[in-house]
Amino acid sequence: MVRFALYYDKDKETEYLNEMSRKGYALTGFFMGFYYFDECRPSEYIYQIDITEGLFRVSNDYREFMREMGVEIVCLWGPWVLLRKRTEDGPFELYTDVESNIEHYTRIKKAFETCTIIEGICMLVELMSAVRGNLLGCVFGLILASILMVFIRQIARLNGILAELKERIGMDAGNERGIGLMRRTPSRLLPAGLLLNGIALLLPETGGIWIPGISYEMLRRSIQSMAIVLILAGIVRSCRGGRE
Repeated sequence: MVRFALYYDKDKETEYLNEMSRKGYALTGFFMGFYYFDECRPSEYIYQIDITEGLFRVSNDYREFMREMGVEIVCLWGPWVLLRKRTEDGPFELYTDVESNIEHYTRIKKAFETCTIIEGICMLVELMSAVRGNLLGCVFGLILASILMVFIRQIARLNGILAELKERIGMDAGNERGIGLMRRTPSRLLPAGLLLNGIALLLPETGGIWIPGISYEMLRRSIQSMAIVLILAGIVRSCRGGRE
């Protein structure tokens, strides 16, 4: 069985894989958002996701350590390694103390910060192209901006996790708590609006599409209007710091 899903939150992705295992489906592979499952006994496996130091590789020491723990490396994707252990072999936790969790989430945060910088540079290049009249540059710039907002949301979430963990052991969590606007988490409406606007710009100004009761131009303008509403609402919610 193949399922498609996009996760930027590794904790939610872990929950998803374990939920599928409880339903009797074991993950066997992953590629660009496509999850491959085989049937298994309900709750036969427990899944965890770890982050590695490199891309699409782990060290021999890491493999040996996991083998000694009775853990199977299901697959590698980018810096992520998807792991599983048979439920009958006992609990499966990668990081059991606060210090190791702080180190783990700090590495994840640094990975997202690196991706954010790269996405930001690519977005600026595309927007500069758009200024010169390149419509596709504008479209790709908006799509990259929506991805950038998702990454920033993840960094804000990780800051919250790290702040809570550090406060548990009396460490200073000022850098994670932030000040002023840095404490604001971008609303999920922002990336949704930016992506929808990019899609609207891809639509031709005129088309031979006929929809009963509505003109093509009306449909196109409605999508653009909805995108603008989402962006404005996202800006307001972000400034207010509303939880989602």
